[in-house]
Amino acid sequence: MISIDQRIKDEWRELAFYYDLEKKENKSEWSCYGSKHGLYNFVKLLENYTTEQTNDFLSEHDHYGPYNYLKVMTWHKAEITENYIAGTIADLKNLKNIIAGKLEKTRPGQSFTIDKEYGTDNTSTLTFFMMKDSFDPVSMDGNL
Repeated sequence: MISIDQRIKDEWRELAFYYDLEKKENKSEWSCYGSKHGLYNFVKLLENYTTEQTNDFLSEHDHYGPYNYLKVMTWHKAEITENYIAGTIADLKNLKNIIAGKLEKTRPGQSFTIDKEYGTDNTSTLTFFMMKDSFDPVSMDGNL
């Protein structure tokens, strides 16, 4: 039988990046940490979401990661909040392309933030921190 801690570790490694939400008074921040390969899994996650026809309808959504806090949702406008990353399917495809383009130019030790270039009504930002190729997302989880 696999322990809960081992199951959580396996899910982080399957996701291949670590994320966290820092709630702030003015604007919260989703932070994603991973190697280049791991952060490209975020791009793949959006690709899979936007090609699944069942997600074409408003309020459809998927949760990601061992704690299921990260939620991508189909919505009538592009926005990043502390509850979800949302938009029309076209918006989410655009977000995928923005992230992929920025990942191409980012090196380990660097980061980039997505905000107004995705949604003008964002109450949160989305920041990607590129780590070394050997990065293990489990290392960031303070609960393990």
